[in-house]
Amino acid sequence: MSKFVIITPMKNEGPFILEWVAHNLAIGADKIAIFTNDCSDGSDALLDRLDAMGKVNHFDNTSRRNAPQRRAYRRFMKMDLAGEDDWVIPIDADEFINIKTGDHTLQALTEAVPEARTLSMTWRLFGNSGVEKYAPDFLTDQFTFAAPEHKPRPPQAWGLKTMFQRGIWDHIGVHRPKRALVDSFAQTHWYNGSGKMMPERYMTESWRSGPDSVGYDLVQLNHYAVKSCESYLVKKARGRAHHAGEALGLEYWLKMNRNTVEDRSIDAIRPRKQAIFDELLADAEVRKLHDACVRNHKQAIRDLRSQPESGALFKTLQEDMA
Repeated sequence: MSKFVIITPMKNEGPFILEWVAHNLAIGADKIAIFTNDCSDGSDALLDRLDAMGKVNHFDNTSRRNAPQRRAYRRFMKMDLAGEDDWVIPIDADEFINIKTGDHTLQALTEAVPEARTLSMTWRLFGNSGVEKYAPDFLTDQFTFAAPEHKPRPPQAWGLKTMFQRGIWDHIGVHRPKRALVDSFAQTHWYNGSGKMMPERYMTESWRSGPDSVGYDLVQLNHYAVKSCESYLVKKARGRAHHAGEALGLEYWLKMNRNTVEDRSIDAIRPRKQAIFDELLADAEVRKLHDACVRNHKQAIRDLRSQPESGALFKTLQEDMA
């Protein structure tokens, strides 16, 4: 039987790691490969402990030579973490797969589209839901308001991420695989989140869904890009984990902070996620390291709010919610 292998680059996601790992285990991920770079918030120590417990595979991806995300993807494809028939699932730490079919697992998703060998999941942008301050609660509990399904603009609203069987593609792109190992588009067996075939143009281009390819019936990718106002300050200070030197600011917030409709469909797996989360926290070392990440995040918020530039940004974010 095919396995499901999640691959993500990561930087300074400490207080959010346990929920994300628990979520992916709850939907049936067999392996979670995490490549971290330049962490300073305790993430590495927590991930090392989870690796020792067999919950994730953690790799140090720190380097000055090229963008961390692309480096992680190249390294992964040279490893034997996924077999030819296994599903490779490249997602980020602020993206949560929301499966709406069967028992809400990755297995149920692929069984719903048995012909698929490549499957795209379209983003739903989840905003800050009016939350100003950081709280160590589940992201999926705090941020329940999102962009509507029909939201072709901004372009990011219909951005996609694509899972694929390892033997079909040779290269992981940021949003979709590249360099097909088969001769024709038909042989990629590429479907969307509603189980419909994708247009042939995706063989060579496009990072987002269009009116003829968007679909949310079976799966969507909940994208918690901004979180609370306070946590956004930390994200801005960190920079984009996967694009070296690229800044974040008010423009990104305004683009990604979408709070039009309430969507709690991801709660279908909440009991499973909570049970796994509690099990992970029952380990004394995990508890200690998770709590340290939370403390570090709170301290970073205090430091940033006391600085003129980031303090002014916080006030602007508050005004945006008014």
